Amino acid sequence: MKRLLLALSCLIACAPTTLLAWSNHSLGTWLALADLEELRQAEPVQVESLEAFLAAEGVALEQLLDEQEAFARENFPDYPARPDDLRWLPGSTGDRRRAFLMALRVNPEIRLASFVQALPGLQLPDHRFLPAEQVLVFRKLNLWNEWRFIALSPGERIGPLAVLASAADEPDYGHDINLFSDNPGEVGARYGFGTQPFGDARFEYSSQAPFHIGYYHESALIYRAAPFLARTYPEMRVQQYLGLARFAFESGHDYWGYRFLGWALHYVQDLTQPYHSKALPGETTATLMWTAIKAALGDTADKEAAIERVATRHTEVEKYQADWLRRLLREGSNDSPLLAAYRDRSVEGDYPPFDLGYLRNVVSLEAYEAADGFDERIGAWLAKGQPGADFSQGNQLKPPASDPELDAVLVQLIRHFSGHSRNLVRTTLRNP
Repeated sequence: MKRLLLALSCLIACAPTTLLAWSNHSLGTWLALADLEELRQAEPVQVESLEAFLAAEGVALEQLLDEQEAFARENFPDYPARPDDLRWLPGSTGDRRRAFLMALRVNPEIRLASFVQALPGLQLPDHRFLPAEQVLVFRKLNLWNEWRFIALSPGERIGPLAVLASAADEPDYGHDINLFSDNPGEVGARYGFGTQPFGDARFEYSSQAPFHIGYYHESALIYRAAPFLARTYPEMRVQQYLGLARFAFESGHDYWGYRFLGWALHYVQDLTQPYHSKALPGETTATLMWTAIKAALGDTADKEAAIERVATRHTEVEKYQADWLRRLLREGSNDSPLLAAYRDRSVEGDYPPFDLGYLRNVVSLEAYEAADGFDERIGAWLAKGQPGADFSQGNQLKPPASDPELDAVLVQLIRHFSGHSRNLVRTTLRNP
């Protein structure tokens, strides 16, 4: 039995994790929240540096972060306590920004530039663009070739939706990389998260996976074989950033209220992606056991095929959805069901008010239950032929062939993405 559990553990540990869920969170957030009354009525906010926010509210933040840490220790299963030497002390000397980020246990090297993304219809004609390296910490920036970052200056006023939507993409800019003890850099040894539980260490972004994935609904046997699946931390991030957002609103720092709220929103949106809520979509406990038995006996073909299948389907469907959305926006196709899904409120009546159990009990569970059907539909689409493999005139890749049944599943998932986004933002702004 031990050998079987070890083989099953190895199979799950090798499950692929990707960097992004739903590609550009800012674009999806901009579309999902465009008609939200609480944002439409909100006044422009004044841009403020993090250093100014900390200087004004450092003492009160000490109490907030202490309360958050106490709550996490009591309420989050498998929560690794923050080491006491990382506690935020407002009177300490030195780099206050770095000390604050380390108290949150995020990557202290993140840029935190003052910016908004160049979103559809956003008009800021007298502003310059920031190069990606001033916004992201990654060495390889090719994934963000189509992103455009507009520089903001402290003191200027900007619409809150632009701030919130732009911030919703920021946690993918390096907030959660290299935080484990076996990662490069010095902070992982201090943060108390232990070794990286899963992810491919060959990729600089892979160490963020345990913060952007929530495997909350696997079977007891899966958890027994792979206890590392419990070491995921999106609930912690939502609790931290949502608390900071409410604090910032209450203390009159609306810019940081919306920015922290966008950071919290990111992790909620991540878990609406089924591949972020189930370790190996398309596999039951029984099929995983059989694959593990064969691997334990030396036949690894099914194991390798399962890993490759999930990686390919996840990657291809993310690209398909992102390309579909960008194409619609370029063409101005406002009657598309995908664009309509971002505005569709038909599912929201099924959701309870947002609370700190919502991410696990509502968002992740909904995505987990959709995972196998989603994976199967992607497989049927791919079986028709590799998308994007042919070239059109001008030597440009043809767009992937559309699949009405896959489109229908994606539209429903985007309804979930948008409904949960509005639920979180509405609840926060009505009850700051």
